[in-house]
Amino acid sequence: MSGAKAKLPIHVRKAREDDREAVFEFCRHTWSWGDYIPHVWDKWLREPNGKVFVATLDGIPIGIQHITIDKPGEAWLSGARTAPQYRRMGVATAITEKCLEYAKDMGVRVARLVTESDNVAASAAVQKMGFKPIAEFIEMTLEKVLVGDVGSEVSSWTNLSQSDAIWHYLQSSKTYRRAAGLYTILYHWYSLDMRDMERFIEQGKTITYSGEDGAIEGLILVDDAVSIEWHEKSIQTCYIDGDFETVLDMAKFLLSHCKTKDIDKIYGFTCNHKPITDALEKLGFKKPETITIVFEKRL
Repeated sequence: MSGAKAKLPIHVRKAREDDREAVFEFCRHTWSWGDYIPHVWDKWLREPNGKVFVATLDGIPIGIQHITIDKPGEAWLSGARTAPQYRRMGVATAITEKCLEYAKDMGVRVARLVTESDNVAASAAVQKMGFKPIAEFIEMTLEKVLVGDVGSEVSSWTNLSQSDAIWHYLQSSKTYRRAAGLYTILYHWYSLDMRDMERFIEQGKTITYSGEDGAIEGLILVDDAVSIEWHEKSIQTCYIDGDFETVLDMAKFLLSHCKTKDIDKIYGFTCNHKPITDALEKLGFKKPETITIVFEKRL
């Protein structure tokens, strides 16, 4: 029976406004709390740098996927959903292939996406399509930020005059290589280049740890997109680099900042690297049950 269904003609096209109800219906029970798709649907359809593709069967939507081209040559795939009764029948593969075809036509050289470590089926499916795992990240959270007598010793916000030194530090950083040179904002991973680094510094979103000789020995990039998107007093780390002691000190500096600004939740995104996660755990950050795996495909 499932084989017969898999052979049914699936058509993939760009999403339309009138797909809303059908899409929302099969997304209704994605997780126990529902899904974020209804909250981003209208925004996704209006994005100048993105598309939503829909798989249909007899004209009825049965699957979707979102793709954005945020930087020249790079595409990000997200929001893959398939109606429960049509899963494991090639729907997701058909939509992903359409997304990659669109990306290639737009001059994209590399496409990325993520799956969770416990989603074995999705991991196998994307690897079958030629995606390769390149990095592991975790989201550690800290709620009800309490500082007490905890404070930083040498960490500080960074100024633009330090941009070259920071970039030089990253080029020799094992953590940067372990993270595949990526940073994240709102579950979306980007390659971290010099221009991004300068933008973080210009916006006052870069914390560094300097040694006695003034050399950069640690780095944390932060962003407030989570606060804006989810209407809460929160902040997220986008990239963390350094050994246990430097990360511990920079994180203490961040906690003090959050206390001053009345920020009560921190989403600690970081590559899955023990010295970093141990430092965050020492300050009360909670580890998740799963690891986020970033996959990449060269086009």
